[in-house]
Amino acid sequence: MRRLFVRIKAPVVRTDAGFDASVDYLVLDEDGMTESAGRTNGAGLAEFVETNAHLAEDPARVVVLVSVTEVLSASCVVPGRSVAQMRRAVPYAVEEFVADDIDTMQVACGDLARNRPVRCLVAPRSSVEDWLAFLAESGIQPGFLTADAMALADDANVVDVLFEDDHALVRAAEQMACVDLPNLGEVIAGVTGTDADPDEPTALRLINGTLADLPRLDLDAFAVEEVPLETSVLGFLAGEFDGRSVNLLQDDYAVRRRPTGAWSRWRPVAAVAGIWFGVGLALLAAQGFWADYQASRFQEQAVDLYRTLYGVDRVAGNPATRMRRMLGQITGTDESFHGLAGQFGEGLSEISGQYELRGVTYSTRRGLDADLVVADDAVLERLGASLRRQGLDMEVISTDSAQSGARIGARLRVSG
Repeated sequence: MRRLFVRIKAPVVRTDAGFDASVDYLVLDEDGMTESAGRTNGAGLAEFVETNAHLAEDPARVVVLVSVTEVLSASCVVPGRSVAQMRRAVPYAVEEFVADDIDTMQVACGDLARNRPVRCLVAPRSSVEDWLAFLAESGIQPGFLTADAMALADDANVVDVLFEDDHALVRAAEQMACVDLPNLGEVIAGVTGTDADPDEPTALRLINGTLADLPRLDLDAFAVEEVPLETSVLGFLAGEFDGRSVNLLQDDYAVRRRPTGAWSRWRPVAAVAGIWFGVGLALLAAQGFWADYQASRFQEQAVDLYRTLYGVDRVAGNPATRMRRMLGQITGTDESFHGLAGQFGEGLSEISGQYELRGVTYSTRRGLDADLVVADDAVLERLGASLRRQGLDMEVISTDSAQSGARIGARLRVSG
């Protein structure tokens, strides 16, 4: 995969025209060979990006290296029962290494595992935002942002020293630094052996430098290897970069990757389909609300009409259905048992304690037949009046007072 590497060599400067910085850039092809490289400023980088926009705008293809002098590297054990808990605890675990307020710092970490040290990078949020703003002005969307020294070999038994001008990048496992040449020997002696395997000699790789550059260093503890630089410093760092470095673009600065594969081709179609689906749901909801409003309005009109025509204050059930029954526009086959039984029950509630219900039968043709025992004829009259107010007809089919003593046994037929 072709990749663009950008190394921001100096702090980003804010000017009236925007942001500016000194940068190196490098494009590697699929075989890891250099296609183009150079050193420039913000304007030159933007001009370069114009001809490589397809590469610079794809975060998966852009790696940005910043000076290790602006990034703190730390390793610590993070408490927590789950990865999610540990991730929330990372800033507090590294707080002891930071002099500034931890809330002003961007804290990124590598893979988390319980009871094992995790490698972290810490940088001021203001610096991260300046780097990203400068890159955005140039048309670059990075997917990976890390310290330049972190591209060197990650091995506890190897000390990498990359010479560049009057300083050198040094890495010994998680320890990284940019050191002036006069202090280099002392720094190498100090970082050696902290995490190394005592049974293996420490390898000292001098990249783009020689032993003559370390006159005051005791070399007896090292297996020294001098590595000539056949390309630029950024070219060497790009060749060493394996993607296992800690990426500063996490949490608030995490990058949304471009979709790839079949999903990338179908995503626009899915988006359009989703929009139309949402529009359809909105239309259906609007139709439902309108239909409900119309039904309520027609119901109110029917109730008002029923009250006006029949001079009643209370209308039980559906007034339109009742009017159709009373006008002969509906047959008994349309009357349900549950409807008649419910209205008959409302009538019985008005003679509560004055009747005994012996049985009920229902026929779609005749209606509801009920056998009652009541105290007297007045109770039957009150029941009939109640049912008529509900739009029902009550017919007394037969009465028998002899079988019930002082009370009256009556067979009634209730219909709509």
